[in-house]
Amino acid sequence: MGFSRLAGGLLLLFLAFALLYPLFRILLLGVGEGFARALENPYYWERYRWSLEYGLLSALLTLALALPLAFAFRRRFPLREALLALSTLPFVLPTPVVALGFLALLGPRGLLGVDLYGTKALLLLAAVFYNLGLALRLLLPVALGLEGPLRAARVLGATPLRAFLRVGLPLLLPALGAAGLLVFLYTFSAFGVPLLLGGARYATLEVEVYTLLAYRLAFPEASALMLLQLLTLALAVFLYLRLRAYPLVPGELLPARWPLGLSLGLGLLFLLLYAPLLALFLQARPEAFASAWASADFTPLALALANSLRFTALALLLALPLGVAYGVVARRSGLWDLLGLFPLMVSPVAVGLGYLVAYPGLRGSLGLLLTAYALLAYPLLARALLPALRSLPPSLLQAARVLGATPWRAFLRVELPLVLPALQSGLALALAALLGEFGASLVLWRPEWTTLTLAIHERLGRPGEAPFREAVALASLLALLSGLLFYLLDRGRGRWG
Repeated sequence: MGFSRLAGGLLLLFLAFALLYPLFRILLLGVGEGFARALENPYYWERYRWSLEYGLLSALLTLALALPLAFAFRRRFPLREALLALSTLPFVLPTPVVALGFLALLGPRGLLGVDLYGTKALLLLAAVFYNLGLALRLLLPVALGLEGPLRAARVLGATPLRAFLRVGLPLLLPALGAAGLLVFLYTFSAFGVPLLLGGARYATLEVEVYTLLAYRLAFPEASALMLLQLLTLALAVFLYLRLRAYPLVPGELLPARWPLGLSLGLGLLFLLLYAPLLALFLQARPEAFASAWASADFTPLALALANSLRFTALALLLALPLGVAYGVVARRSGLWDLLGLFPLMVSPVAVGLGYLVAYPGLRGSLGLLLTAYALLAYPLLARALLPALRSLPPSLLQAARVLGATPWRAFLRVELPLVLPALQSGLALALAALLGEFGASLVLWRPEWTTLTLAIHERLGRPGEAPFREAVALASLLALLSGLLFYLLDRGRGRWG
């Protein structure tokens, strides 16, 4: 009990400083005159409408592709595990990498010679690319568990279509809703991809908040828009938490009728889906790396790489105890679970804005930047750890206590070794998020703190062939670094069935 109270106190103290007080200050700015001005401006309502449309269309398109893929991956075929791992990769890639990949394929200097920059189609393609693996990861376990109920319905005389509509679909709906809401959460509040690919016409509410802050210093209007966004995200999270999946018995993989054909077809599909990454690496030139390494016009690659690695390592040291503390207190408390999810509702730009408002005396402080990093990373670590902690039988801890172990010792010697694979998987997700952090870094930026993501944005803001080539080179390096570190930490863990 004492251990849980200490973990809860640590987490609550951090959230009060890093999230609750800054958001309270934003509310004070946004509820007054700034909120009234924002509500009277039809342009802001258009940004809000487009953000809703972007989130909903992205969710629908992602589910339309993820659902048949989930049923295809119920089968056993060559390269199944490799293709599943490939589907997860985009979700851990930094947003500037994804944006540069699409620009390298479908931008003004794209390999295909088709310029879709600043179009709705390019933003939706990027959203599906980013979120497909996330939706597939939620749908596949349910699809694997459907075989038993569907077979029972067929034995009772139902046709395949009737069995799916009357039995399979009701079992799938909670997972479909949860996956769709998560995709909506990520795309409605998206910042990096709309900023780099959408242009002024398709700026989301998040991009508009940054524009108001960075170029007009309009804190009241920016705070009002952030409040509107928070209310929408809170509703989506409430709906997500209300969804409850039906308990299903885990199913076995089914034999494929044409395993080689299925493997080849899915391989070609993923090759098309991930063509932007191929285009990114094809456009990366050795001379661009050389010019970026010690650039006189931009932040040198050497400094940006060192900053990225240094900030990631320091923030991970802070996010690790926070993630473990959250897992300990949330495994048996729905209220703590909801509170721990709160950082996922708040965008990085909102975090940066809140810090500028709440802590003016700490502006330019490295500790504030690392606090923002840890706040955005620890929920990802904890969400991977929490199911493993909840699956541990209470009798294990009780037996350790009967044998004389203190709560601390019981956790460290009994529980922690059993959940290490989940903890390692959570560390991989947190590491990928930290390496690619963009929004908070852009708001709290100082020139000497420029990371790889900011160095890419810096070069994209300058016209010309040479800056674009350097940005592509930096993005390809960041993609390799993120993918390699994620693979080294997460390999062999989190198998999907």
